Amino acid sequence: MSNLILNNSPALTWTWLRMNKARIEDDLNSSIDFSNAEYNIISKPESVKIIDLKDFSTKLKTPLSAVFNKTSELGIQYKSVEEENVTELSAKDTLVIQASKKETDPIVINVKAKGNTASNQIIHALSGSEVKVILISESENEEGVNLIRTKCYAEQDSKIHICKVQLLKNGYYHIDSTENVCGENATVVYTELQLGAKSVYTGSYTDLSDYKASYKSDTAYFRKGNQKIDMNYVCCHNHQGKKTNCSMSVAGTLKEDAAKIYRGTIDFKKGCCGAKGNEIEETLLLSPKAVNRSIPMILCDEEDVEGEHGATIGRLNDDMLFYMQTRGIPKNKAERMISRAKIIQVANLIDHACTMAQIEDYLDKEAGL
Repeated sequence: MSNLILNNSPALTWTWLRMNKARIEDDLNSSIDFSNAEYNIISKPESVKIIDLKDFSTKLKTPLSAVFNKTSELGIQYKSVEEENVTELSAKDTLVIQASKKETDPIVINVKAKGNTASNQIIHALSGSEVKVILISESENEEGVNLIRTKCYAEQDSKIHICKVQLLKNGYYHIDSTENVCGENATVVYTELQLGAKSVYTGSYTDLSDYKASYKSDTAYFRKGNQKIDMNYVCCHNHQGKKTNCSMSVAGTLKEDAAKIYRGTIDFKKGCCGAKGNEIEETLLLSPKAVNRSIPMILCDEEDVEGEHGATIGRLNDDMLFYMQTRGIPKNKAERMISRAKIIQVANLIDHACTMAQIEDYLDKEAGL
């Protein structure tokens, strides 16, 4: 049994629920050697630059990770950005994307996994700029471990839209950490699609550090067979983050023997007056064997805040199925259509025709939707 621990919950619940953290219990070796991912930049606006890590500088704090909370517990040969000596890293090891003005066209990057692959990215939006980054994870091999860690730094009055599309083959473990920090009146928008890999461990940590900083995330997933997904999303309204706002939404489908754990936490620190937070989760169960577990949490140490959370879990409505069957749509096709619609709804937020075509092709050929 492996000793890899990921996705620690910010606040503990009953231990017998076995939801406070993720333990990778399969046949992973704790001394994996990772090679660097292969980046293929599909398109890039001229105003968006790829810079050396040694030239990256910011006064924003380094965001934490919801996935790699305790690096000492990882037990694997993978070092995060802040653990490395910046001067010794090259652009090959860490891809640094910097935006200096408002840009409507996205930078689109394919991140190719070959066996056991690790990659780091930094997205830096300078003050007053706006950038959309689309990262598409694909694989050449049939199996392996793919680790991806992305840090987003949104300076004052800037906006980052980070889109992650995971299309790995079914033999992969996928471990994905997105870490965000927002300056004054800055925004990070996170759009995530988890469609491939047999086991997915994903999470996002967002630090709303300054006045009127905001964060919005939308996640969609589809799990079938014996596929698993383990999620940990944390949004922290820091003590200086007055009138900050966050909204987190997760929707997905579990089919056959698939399993899912969702942890969603909104943390209102003392001093974050006027902050607002909302999280909602929707899970569609298409099998009595599917396992669904959810922990939507609000931690509050401040009185002048607004927080809402909720989870909807259920099967297809009998009236809806009957309606579709009266129009010649059998039950199994109706299930595929509704599962696909959940994914497409989030994919449309990416708003990029070529990426959408890639997603549609994967849903047709690999996901069976």
